Amino acid sequence: METIRASRPDWHGHLLLIHHTEQERRAGVATWVRCGLELGEKILYIEPPDEPATRTLVSVLAEQRVLVDDAAARGQLQILRADHDLYSADGLVHQVDDALAQGYRRVRISAEAPTARGLLSGTAHQDLERATNLLCRTRPVSVLCQYQADLAREALPEVSAVHGDGVRETLLHTAPRPGGIALRGEVDVSNHDVLHCVVQAATLGAADSFVVDLGQLEFIDVSGVRALLGATKSYRQGGGRVRLRRPQHLVNRVLDLCGVDQAGGLRVDHS
Repeated sequence: METIRASRPDWHGHLLLIHHTEQERRAGVATWVRCGLELGEKILYIEPPDEPATRTLVSVLAEQRVLVDDAAARGQLQILRADHDLYSADGLVHQVDDALAQGYRRVRISAEAPTARGLLSGTAHQDLERATNLLCRTRPVSVLCQYQADLAREALPEVSAVHGDGVRETLLHTAPRPGGIALRGEVDVSNHDVLHCVVQAATLGAADSFVVDLGQLEFIDVSGVRALLGATKSYRQGGGRVRLRRPQHLVNRVLDLCGVDQAGGLRVDHS
């Protein structure tokens, strides 16, 4: 996974971390924790009671050279043991309000999806994800949900829809922007389905115009272009207009080769 400076602002909100390997997961979690430490936020990390020592957050941060002894001693970093009371809308709200009452201006929470699925039914887990999305909209909270790639793909449309602040995947990062979405990284056959679902979900609440900012997208192949076209097809057929904004040179060449400008309701904007 790309090493990302913690000060970058796009590791906030209700995020979906899709990881293909354990090392990718560990790197993503470490970046997210660094960001919270730098900003002085309360960090709550949920683990199962029987988590192997090598997979605990303490182990992850030590491996990634994130120094947290002082933060743990003063209570800024807190490990919570997963149980049914915690994995409920009321349980999360209680933890957040308690952290805010301690004087923290913002709170961030993270856990692996299998931790929740070990306690909740599939339907209850989806309900909790929707409640978490609302929590991130109504309180100063950021939540990072960790999904192994295979698990995420089982229900990618639904999972993408409830993580409105974007996806962090090995090659691709997405983030909402006013009137659209921004893409960063690379899109190819390994992650074009992620792009399709995220963009399609983002268009559902869009007005008459939707912008896909390509300024930080370094590469896209034919499968990625097809994903963009497919994800916006229903929106465009319903009268919506899509603008692919600021493509880099190599990305623009692929868009030209695929004849994107000939698609109805879509145009490439270089400004």
